[in-house]
Amino acid sequence: MATVERSRTALKAFKTIITEIKKANGKPSEQHINFIKDQFKNHKLTQRVNMNGPKELEGLAQTYATYLHSTRELAELHEKYKGRERTVEESARLVGLQVPERRRD
Repeated sequence: MATVERSRTALKAFKTIITEIKKANGKPSEQHINFIKDQFKNHKLTQRVNMNGPKELEGLAQTYATYLHSTRELAELHEKYKGRERTVEESARLVGLQVPERRRD
């Protein structure tokens, strides 16, 4: 039963990683997907040989998924709030003020 639960956790982490790659770069290449699949498959063998903890892969995968998610959100926030030159009117609106209209004589 624990193996089935571990498989579900690993599958969820795998899907999360693929989803984050899609959101960041568009469609992931077959090369990316195959690399991630190989990492999950190879871990089963190294887990038996090296006696690594049974949940090590799930922890690493969740950490990587969180890293991808956070990196993508940081880029979005940076794009949204990046500094740039603003007009006087834009700056005034930003703080809730309004610039009076100029007279044309």
